[in-house]
Amino acid sequence: MKRKIFYLMKGFLLTFLCTFSLSMFAQNINIKGNITDTKGEVLIGVTIRVQNTPIGTITDIDGNFTLSNVPSNAKLDVTYVGMLPQTIDLIGQSFLQIIMQEDSETLDELVVVGYGIQKKETLTGAITSVATKEIKQSPAANLAVTLTGRLPGLTTIQRSGEPGRDVTQMVIRGLGTVNSQSPIVLVDGIERDLTYIDPNEVETVTILKDASSTAIFGIRGANGVILVTTKRGVSEKPQISVTAEVGFQDFPRFPSLLDSYNIALIKNQMQRNDGLGDAYTQEMLDHFKNGDDPDRFPNTDWKNILMKSHAPQQRYNLNISGGGERVNYFVNAGYLNQGGIFKVESGLPYNPSFKLDRYNFRSNIDIQLNKTLKAMLNLGGYLEKQNMPAGIRENLDFVSTESPALHILAQLIVDQNAMIPGPVTPDGDVVTWQGGFYPPYGSLNRSGYIQQTRNNIMATFGLEQDLNFLLKGLSAKAWMSFDAKTTNNLMASKQYLKMVQVIEPTADGGYTISYRNMGDSKDTPLTLSGSRYFSTLTNFQGYLNYANTFGDHTVTGLLLYQQQKNIIDHQLPYNLLGLSSRITYAYQSRYFAEVNMGYNGSEQFKEGHRFGFFPAYSIGWLASEEEFMKDVSFIDNLKIRASYGKVGNDRIGSRRFLYLDDTQISSGGYSSSLGLGQYVSTNLLKNEALQWEVAKKFNIGVDLRLFKDFDITFDYFTEKRDNILRNRGTVPILNGLPTSVLPPVNIGVIDNKGFEVEMTYRKQFNKDLFFLTKWNATYATNIQKFADEPQLDESYAYRYRETGYRIGQNWGYIVEDYFKDAEDIANSPVQRIPGHESRPGDFKYKDINKDNIVDERDIAPIGYSTIPEIQFGVAFNVMYKKFDISVLFQGVTNVSNYSGNWGVFANGNNFRKRHTESWTEERVANGEKISYPRLTTQANPNEIPNSFFIDDGSYIRLKNVELGYTIDNDLAKRLGANRIRFYANGLNLFTWDRLPVKDFDAEMQSITTYPISRLINFGVNFIF
Repeated sequence: MKRKIFYLMKGFLLTFLCTFSLSMFAQNINIKGNITDTKGEVLIGVTIRVQNTPIGTITDIDGNFTLSNVPSNAKLDVTYVGMLPQTIDLIGQSFLQIIMQEDSETLDELVVVGYGIQKKETLTGAITSVATKEIKQSPAANLAVTLTGRLPGLTTIQRSGEPGRDVTQMVIRGLGTVNSQSPIVLVDGIERDLTYIDPNEVETVTILKDASSTAIFGIRGANGVILVTTKRGVSEKPQISVTAEVGFQDFPRFPSLLDSYNIALIKNQMQRNDGLGDAYTQEMLDHFKNGDDPDRFPNTDWKNILMKSHAPQQRYNLNISGGGERVNYFVNAGYLNQGGIFKVESGLPYNPSFKLDRYNFRSNIDIQLNKTLKAMLNLGGYLEKQNMPAGIRENLDFVSTESPALHILAQLIVDQNAMIPGPVTPDGDVVTWQGGFYPPYGSLNRSGYIQQTRNNIMATFGLEQDLNFLLKGLSAKAWMSFDAKTTNNLMASKQYLKMVQVIEPTADGGYTISYRNMGDSKDTPLTLSGSRYFSTLTNFQGYLNYANTFGDHTVTGLLLYQQQKNIIDHQLPYNLLGLSSRITYAYQSRYFAEVNMGYNGSEQFKEGHRFGFFPAYSIGWLASEEEFMKDVSFIDNLKIRASYGKVGNDRIGSRRFLYLDDTQISSGGYSSSLGLGQYVSTNLLKNEALQWEVAKKFNIGVDLRLFKDFDITFDYFTEKRDNILRNRGTVPILNGLPTSVLPPVNIGVIDNKGFEVEMTYRKQFNKDLFFLTKWNATYATNIQKFADEPQLDESYAYRYRETGYRIGQNWGYIVEDYFKDAEDIANSPVQRIPGHESRPGDFKYKDINKDNIVDERDIAPIGYSTIPEIQFGVAFNVMYKKFDISVLFQGVTNVSNYSGNWGVFANGNNFRKRHTESWTEERVANGEKISYPRLTTQANPNEIPNSFFIDDGSYIRLKNVELGYTIDNDLAKRLGANRIRFYANGLNLFTWDRLPVKDFDAEMQSITTYPISRLINFGVNFIF
């Protein structure tokens, strides 16, 4: 017994000595670290605990954490919902870079869906999202532009680069209608504008594409839905982020402007071609070329006078987020200044420059009122001030639809050339040319100015009550939102003197220069005028949510009541009312089924025809969870899903109440039957059977993950949309009324189909190097199955212009070649085309119907639609130690644009470089490049829609590049911050396209539109 006690005491003593010795060597240290997922995205709220101690913390908004006084030989337990837990052995390390792997067993990642969220594993619909980190890699002022090339299924087209007017057309999965084609945009569940949102306040942007994900929106979901979710407070420790950016914009493409010498050569050539004498003698040509007599033979660089080489852009942002036991908050304030590239005259008593100032704010508050009741309050808004010259207008009717830049650019590019002196006389008056009523210098500087102020206040208050005491998994939620948007226009316009230079010879062989008034122009003081517009939107949403698990069965449900009223100016309200529901079922986390239903209506339709029911059904199978897949080691995730359903579209045109007759009492006429010289006129007959469009959508998709690092998502979709509102084309005029008063009816049918693919590869090579690449592509094509257009007779090569063709299909004559000579003309089909008779150097058009005559019967489909059938994006991200770089290429193909008319045709006073390479006998004989048909001063058969002027709009663009460097060590601490990141990024850096000339961007449809800008930007971000 004594021996046993002795051995026990000896063992205890040895254990104590060993433990004491180890503790002497295990000094306490401070630990810092950063935690991300395999995509490189920081993880917020990860729990880190020291084993067998009460010491612990969570990661902040940047994925960073700090632990103090930790034994150097301790072990850390790292846990996060949806990720595999990790145990980290410190072994003396003071900084940890931890990468957490997604738990493929649970796949608890949450995804935003219509009016709710779901676990990623349970999704059966076609849904894609992008996070704020990717959005902020773009310095674009318009949030819609930042989405370009990042989301499969979403096509974005920027038609203008003007500050405050860079509206981007968005289409989801191609076109399915000839009416409104834009998707609904919901910001935190409320229908709002995407353009004015500050990217710093966005958490995710999600697009819903198939019937399963959009049927819940019922009568308004057929064109797809874009969901914007703003940030909310999550971290217990307050986080402060301060960002400052400064950038510079320029035009990578601008129409070529010729000097006086080349303009004179072109005008001479035009007159020679028409059998007229030269407009300019050789002596005059020499003066233009040598520049030795600028008074009589000017060579004015109007682009340099009117435009700067670059324009500034600045953006500043401050946001604070945090929370506690009961309250979480996120507060954001931002400022954007975007300058215009036009050069404004100094010394003016007012500022007519193009510029934009935008102020954003947002405050999202979440409050846990008690154990079962939550409240949230979202307040957001913006104040935007846009400045511009008054231009050629003297009232404000045009401001909402037309920009003064259009006319300034049109006059610069088309009518005002280098031969016109200027910009002002010695007395300071604007110089113009005979017939130049709107010289661009005067329109920009001397016409006055317009200030447009837009503001929007958005408020949402909601309560959520846990009803577990009634039924486990049951909760109720109610939201009320109110948005108020106003637009105030101030116009200070004036007239100004327009002077024409007069050169008169003197008796001694010299000359005098004077200026005369062109017409009766005069200088007037500023005249003030104004206009105001407003709109309000109220929205109420009431929810019942249910979620529960019974053994292998998981069931969720949603029942939503929604009522919305939108008042625009003095119009009657736009009302939306309806119910929506969703039921999901999962068995063993392998088999999934979902039903979505929308029942709602609109006052667009007659009573009794206002409500529609829109169901959708979807299923999913997580095949990788089956036993027979367990041995397939390289497949980590395989899910197959399919959906089918109906969705509606009530946005069927700008006119309202088409179910009512549009008649009015007018005066005059041949027989005034009402007395007092009045009669009843009919503007539009009613259509009492008017209804919404119905889209029947089918989708089948596959989600696949290979080797833990490679993800592939593939979707094939079809859509048949009928009930499309169209004007009748086959009703004879014998009905007694002109076709213009016949009501549109629900007769159109359009089929749309395609596929999309997204591939993601991510690899953490070591603790210092991480690589991520994403590839996506979408193909969507449509055909108009029925358009109620009359069939042309058999002599036409193509007997329809819409039926059987794409929406927006380009049409014109097919150019075969240039006519070589009179013999070629005589031996070719007769060209009965508008304009003069065929001459050498004119286009030879193809005789398609083989009747030996080329006329309107030979007009043919050329190229594709103006909306791309194929869009794609390729992104690369590399992080090496403190450096990070991201690159995004984006492009489209199967798209065509008609580039003719103003600024392209040689029918103005100004010309392009391609006009210097026009067809002449000498150029043909010398084998020189021919870039344009024969020039003429007459109306001609060349400058009409044809295959020469319908361009291939395909392009590949280096859309974004960002390079960053992060400081998160003691240097950052000494500067008072937890982290500092310096970065530089660029937008629209380079473009490769198939355009024959580089006078404009491939996205633009007019050479006189404000060009799309390139932006180089520098920024710094402080995290405190």
